[in-house]
Amino acid sequence: VLGMTTYEDLVAATLPTGQMPLVVPQLKTITLGGAVTGLGIESSSFRNGTPHESVLEMDVLTGDGRVVTCSRSEASDLFYGFPNSYGTLGYALRLRIELERTHPYVHLRHLRCFSVAEAAEVMRSHGEARTADFVDGTWFASSEVYVTLGTWADSAPLVSDYTGQDIYYRSIQRRSEDWLTVHDYLWRWDTDWFWCSRAFGVQN
Repeated sequence: VLGMTTYEDLVAATLPTGQMPLVVPQLKTITLGGAVTGLGIESSSFRNGTPHESVLEMDVLTGDGRVVTCSRSEASDLFYGFPNSYGTLGYALRLRIELERTHPYVHLRHLRCFSVAEAAEVMRSHGEARTADFVDGTWFASSEVYVTLGTWADSAPLVSDYTGQDIYYRSIQRRSEDWLTVHDYLWRWDTDWFWCSRAFGVQN
């Protein structure tokens, strides 16, 4: 895939085949090249790492005008130095990455914790036990922290939709359990960018 391909376009191409990138950062307009030369993370990162860890090969445009193909075995110093280099070593033109199989739905469980320390322990224990495929944390106040555990599901008794006026992060406080299509799970934060929309008054 080309480095300037957005995750929205990449997911649109892979989901119909029953696959997705190992890590899909939160916002649709993040590019694959940007997530690798910068730093991307998401709820599958506890088992899949960060986006650069699923890269198999890259074509990098270097500062001296060369296009260098690099991998774990070819020009490996560039390959291993490139992640989180923010363009100082070059520009990713093309990347070949691993994909993983998906299921149609993600089943969510929102666990209320009464401190950050409690939430961290819940994350640690479920992460080590691998009782979930996705792990998220959402902090509302020092005594109201939620750990969301997501697991792949082949069916769902109901399916929520947070692509319009209904905002995903508000559902975390209201519901202990939820189901989303894998597509809507990947873009659950995108509707309102919960960390900045309130400042612009768009929640009113």
